[in-house]
Amino acid sequence: MLIVSSFSHDSLPLVGRKPFIAAWNAPLDLCTVKYNVQANLEHLFHISGSPRAIRTGQNVTIFYANRLGLYPFYTDHGVPINGGLPQNCSLEAHLLKTYKDINHFIPSEDFAGLAVIDWEYWRPQWNRNWHKKDIYRCKSREMIAQAYVNVTPSQIEELARKRFERSAQAFMQRTVQLGTRLRPNGLWGFYLYPDCHNYNLHEHNYTGSCPLLESLRNDELIWLWNSSTALFPSVAIRKSQTDSVSNLHFSQFRVLESLRIARLTSHDFELPTFVYTRLGYRDEAMAFLTTTDLIHTIGESAALGAAGFVIWGDLNLTSSKHNCTKVKSFLNHRLGQYIINVTQAAEVCSDFLCQSNGRCVRRDLHAPYYHHLSGDSYHIQPSGDGDFVVTGRHSLHELQLLAKRFHCHCYEGHAGEKCDSLNKPIIE
Repeated sequence: MLIVSSFSHDSLPLVGRKPFIAAWNAPLDLCTVKYNVQANLEHLFHISGSPRAIRTGQNVTIFYANRLGLYPFYTDHGVPINGGLPQNCSLEAHLLKTYKDINHFIPSEDFAGLAVIDWEYWRPQWNRNWHKKDIYRCKSREMIAQAYVNVTPSQIEELARKRFERSAQAFMQRTVQLGTRLRPNGLWGFYLYPDCHNYNLHEHNYTGSCPLLESLRNDELIWLWNSSTALFPSVAIRKSQTDSVSNLHFSQFRVLESLRIARLTSHDFELPTFVYTRLGYRDEAMAFLTTTDLIHTIGESAALGAAGFVIWGDLNLTSSKHNCTKVKSFLNHRLGQYIINVTQAAEVCSDFLCQSNGRCVRRDLHAPYYHHLSGDSYHIQPSGDGDFVVTGRHSLHELQLLAKRFHCHCYEGHAGEKCDSLNKPIIE
């Protein structure tokens, strides 16, 4: 007997019935400690966490390479850490330390936030370890060449590839599985997974679409998607492309690829996508995103059906009182106003079209329609202390436009065009 779902549906929102949440993952706490510059994140972000190692028990916890188990990698100078290669490091020793690290950084067994593993030194697929990551292929070949005699170069290549990929998969899969077992209410996944590899923005007639080969390689990572409980793609954009349609296409296809992967798994629901972005541009951290690029990243993510976004930042943001003040000003004005706008507009659409039982997704995925409160009907005013006051309501015409431009993607347990009926399994 096969039981199948009668409707494709999303997992329930992480926070209440919020269809699109804002999450913070930057060390702004240092601004208070060092310069007494305080920003009230709770007014804008549904959940938050500082990536500093000293902080534990946070709703957003990011595990860098040195904070979770015995992650094997090579430094920029070619020095091996924890054996350098996954096939040269004890998986059991790694998992034992991972167990301790999870209990340290996420002490509560009731943790219900985001748990993001940030392992970027190597990729689990042999063919994706290009450029600086080629050292993992070279060292893997060296291990085989030293262990065997009378083997041909092609045999070395095949043995090295198999051993690396088998061990890399085990490290990633067993690690995230341990996380989901220890903190089952949290949403676990790897930063930058899935990746669309559509970085060729300078090409003539750039469309942003993911190369077919890279999408096929993402399909091969089904073992990772089945073990994860959330996806964390990134849409960090460059200043050289400020306000360009290329930024829109770059972000759009990266989010769409994550949403595609979310539907492939063996889970009973589509994995939620939380899109990582930044206050500033990838190549200039203190040059903050324009309103147009906020729309190209955060706005695009909301309109396509992501579950939320995460703003990441490093110590550059807090390296001086000037930088801290600049971050606070950005939060209190342009960024804060946009976050309030897009999150509340997504909620209005969910309430109206989906009875708060689903999120609104564009009917035409490439159309220029966004979750934005109408300037004719709403006013967003700063109220001081980093908070905003929203007044107004949608007109009948604006609600009709919502129904024309968006449709509902229901949460698990709900079905129907308006998500107003219970989703019962069909028995075949």
